[in-house]
Amino acid sequence: MTIQHAHDEAHRALHPGPVRFAVPLATARIAVGAYWLYEQHWKLPPDFGLHDARGLMFAFQQSIQYPVFAAYAELLQKVIVPHFHLFAWLLGIAEVAIGLSLVLGVFTRLGALLGVLQAVNLLIAQARTPEGPWIYIAILVANLFVLLTPSNRRFSVDMLLAPQLSAASAGASRLKRALRRAAS
Repeated sequence: MTIQHAHDEAHRALHPGPVRFAVPLATARIAVGAYWLYEQHWKLPPDFGLHDARGLMFAFQQSIQYPVFAAYAELLQKVIVPHFHLFAWLLGIAEVAIGLSLVLGVFTRLGALLGVLQAVNLLIAQARTPEGPWIYIAILVANLFVLLTPSNRRFSVDMLLAPQLSAASAGASRLKRALRRAAS
């Protein structure tokens, strides 16, 4: 990357275009992130809803009882359920990270990509349950929307990081280039 190219990138990051769609895009991004954070209420530590009638263990049991893929149900039954607390922590940390990334607009693309992957996981896990696939399809579409639109160009931490990451990426390491892409 040339110095001129880095300068042009920094300029585009500082002046991302019309504000007309900035508020609706940022609002959508923040709403998707708030959804991920809100959904923690029924699976909070220390027990993660283990004994709740509709807690996290119930969701795992529903996925086993109504499998989309037999191999997934077997993974849940033989690996995840026996190590419930470990996977509950990992799931909680991942979903909180997705939510915070989108609400704050910090590495938004990475947060949205993780949201897409988690939404696919939820769709596979819950599509055949009595609850049905529709909410999970909506979550997937919402995260794809955030991933594929410039929802982080204004009203986000990414907007503040972009000029520094663009300027630093000329001749930068792979890590710096990956961070720049996650924030772009």
